[in-house]
Amino acid sequence: MRILVAASETGDESSDVVEAAASFPWPADSLLRVITVGEKVHPSVAELVPGDHDVADVQKASDARAGIIATNAAAKLQGRGFSADWISLEGDPKKLIPEHAKEWGAHIIIVGSSDRSALEKILLGSVSKAIVSDAPCSVLVIKKLTQS
Repeated sequence: MRILVAASETGDESSDVVEAAASFPWPADSLLRVITVGEKVHPSVAELVPGDHDVADVQKASDARAGIIATNAAAKLQGRGFSADWISLEGDPKKLIPEHAKEWGAHIIIVGSSDRSALEKILLGSVSKAIVSDAPCSVLVIKKLTQS
């Protein structure tokens, strides 16, 4: 079985998603692949970063962070005894995650649900909702765990 674990580039929901993926009794021959997508940095966003940075510097930092999150998540799954690898892409996660799931032959995608406000969801959209709509396979959406 091929399980695609979509870890957030920001890392906010990634821990919950990885924990959820690790909690299922997947068949012994399953392969888990962690995917992160470093979103394209627009020039207007680069101007918001403190210091003297150009778009390429901010993009490189974003891509590096996404790669680190993917690497760490795959290592965590491997530490739990799973066969796991990772991939980090650059672009729109709403488009790239379903595309990669199709190309890779994923049987299920596990994705986190963010705590964005209604206004943020209207302006930015919901990655998990887009993935559910466009995925070539089943999608498991993990709500963020809250501390009691």
